[in-house]
Amino acid sequence: MQGKEQVTAPLGVTDVTEPSTPRVHTVQGQPVGDVPSDVARHQLSVAHTWLRRGMGVVPCARDDKGAMERGFRKDATPQQLAKFYDPAQIDAWWRGRFKRAHVGLLTRSLVVVDLDMRKPGTEIKGQYADVQGGTDVLEILMRQAGADWPDTFTVVTPSGGMHLYFLQPDGDPIGCATGDRPTPPHLGPLIDVRGIGGYVIAEGSYSAAQGRAYTRVSAPDMRPQPLPAWLLKLMRPAARPAPARPTPVRHLTLAAGSTRAERAAVAALENVVTRISSLREGDHRNGKLYGAARWLGQLAETAPHILTETAVEDALLGAAAVCGMRHGGQRAALATIRSGWKTGLQQGAGHGVGAA
Repeated sequence: MQGKEQVTAPLGVTDVTEPSTPRVHTVQGQPVGDVPSDVARHQLSVAHTWLRRGMGVVPCARDDKGAMERGFRKDATPQQLAKFYDPAQIDAWWRGRFKRAHVGLLTRSLVVVDLDMRKPGTEIKGQYADVQGGTDVLEILMRQAGADWPDTFTVVTPSGGMHLYFLQPDGDPIGCATGDRPTPPHLGPLIDVRGIGGYVIAEGSYSAAQGRAYTRVSAPDMRPQPLPAWLLKLMRPAARPAPARPTPVRHLTLAAGSTRAERAAVAALENVVTRISSLREGDHRNGKLYGAARWLGQLAETAPHILTETAVEDALLGAAAVCGMRHGGQRAALATIRSGWKTGLQQGAGHGVGAA
């Protein structure tokens, strides 16, 4: 929103106070707008309004606003979700056992930033110690990013908080987060994020306990907008750099005049390193590592200056790291290599043909 936007108070209401950040004026302690003459009928109308907009809805408790139907989690199947988009089911809920229930709006195609008001006695430390609400926290994040307040579909809640509606971004969808944690999409204290697998109380839903509805305060033609780049960056974890793959053992060079056995030993070592390096999960890597070490142990006596214990261990450890053998770490891989090497030495060259 640009500047301040006024929510018109009923005649005779003068107790108008400003929430934490001067984005909107709200009326504290008094109804805003008309009180529905038939709350059940009003809630049903709100549910159908959002249904016509292509959004799923779920009945929610009037006190704690908890969803009273399940099946809309992030991994929900189309069959599980179908009831939340079915007009007949919506009628059955709000005409039957869920009369007057809050209208919960499934946020599968939306990301809603829920800015709460600070409750008395709530302890917040650090840079947010003096904030009065989530709007203050978002304001701090906005200024740190050198950005402007996001202009999008905006709703003031009965308690004076605010919901900012955005579209789900392309790529991996944004999920849900509550409060201040170090992992995205958490943003900070007094801010909840509701994306795929979540819901918010829909704009228009009436709170009988607070005597007011969730009220849109953005322009009538304003629709949910794409997430600003700075906000999306905060909601998505930074891409982790791909781990550097260890390099296999370097090719060995032989001095002029090397023997045929020495050349064969070098070729055997390099062949084994190539084969172990190319293994993947499910290829019985530990067993093949053992077999390779045993084979080289069997060949060791044919070229003892090439196939030393140290050279074989270094070469096979490098190959094990390249193919991703992490179970048990380097210590486990080294134990496998040494076991195979020892067995191969005991067996000698007579067992070496084709053993790897």
